[in-house]
Amino acid sequence: MTEKEKSEQIRYLSEEDIASIYFVLFDRFKEIGEPIPIFEQVNKKEITNLVVIPQTKHFGEEQYPTIESKAAILFYKINKGHIFPNGNKRISLACLFVFLEINNKQLKITEDEATAKAIEVANSDPRDFDNVKEKLESWIRMNLI
Repeated sequence: MTEKEKSEQIRYLSEEDIASIYFVLFDRFKEIGEPIPIFEQVNKKEITNLVVIPQTKHFGEEQYPTIESKAAILFYKINKGHIFPNGNKRISLACLFVFLEINNKQLKITEDEATAKAIEVANSDPRDFDNVKEKLESWIRMNLI
């Protein structure tokens, strides 16, 4: 199977999927006293832009041709993009897990490892984007089941 055929079989998160993930997290974190802002405060245009990033093509070639690269860019852009007023690390992890799940993949990692990776990406220098993205892809690849 070619990379193109593999890519065509990949399922992507929609704006509605991301909104659903947000609402689940909104309720969950409100219950434990760590609320994230209401959805009306979210930059919905950024969500619209976000859902197409993993599908981006340049001159007919996919910019993110593997499941790992697509997952990494989705995670990075939510985590660093400040699409949400608060909760970007938590939402980025949830979206990463759901994206992999709808593509019949999972990460074999602990909650502490996931949290550490989210914090590491959040604290990374945006000028080091390529290196961070490469390390993130590698981390996903090494832990993918």
